[in-house]
Amino acid sequence: MAIVVDKKEKRRLIALSCKGLLLEHGIKNLTVSQIAKVAGVGKGTIYEYFANKDEIVFEIITLFIDQFQEDLAKVVANDTLTSREKLEYFMLLVFSRNYNKELIIYQEFLSIALSGGSSGIVEFRNNCRDGFEGVLYKIIEQGIKNKELQQNAKLLIPMIRYFHTGLIVDVALGQAEAKEEIDKFINSIFNDIVLQEE
Repeated sequence: MAIVVDKKEKRRLIALSCKGLLLEHGIKNLTVSQIAKVAGVGKGTIYEYFANKDEIVFEIITLFIDQFQEDLAKVVANDTLTSREKLEYFMLLVFSRNYNKELIIYQEFLSIALSGGSSGIVEFRNNCRDGFEGVLYKIIEQGIKNKELQQNAKLLIPMIRYFHTGLIVDVALGQAEAKEEIDKFINSIFNDIVLQEE
């Protein structure tokens, strides 16, 4: 009787086994040979599950993002926090000590995507963006429901995302300090924009 392999699960297991490798070497320096060795499979097996190195990197980054979004989901579901606290948590989480190495990989990924990466990289980046916007939307919606924010606050979602992405780049370049910039940004949203009378 033939052994049935769950291809999706096998991809995930290969990616899981290589998480540390990506964090150690970065995207550009990662090789399929290294991946195969760490995963304990042949190079040919890697290509049975992934078309190229980009796909492997996407799978590993997806694992990071899944964990990140899981952490965010707990905060979004916490009814004892204000929408301001949730937004601050959302913006600071990526800069936290827990995500230090992942942030470096994400910064490298962003630099590749921003410098005209492959269509796969751009599509993957767009999917990540959509996921983060979904979390922001929930935070803003809860703020509106709890009368902490006005209805027009939804218009801020793209601006918040653009600020956050730009801040990730500026922090990587040593041109900004995350906490300080996030505090100023959130203060301007809550004090100057959102809470003003329409």
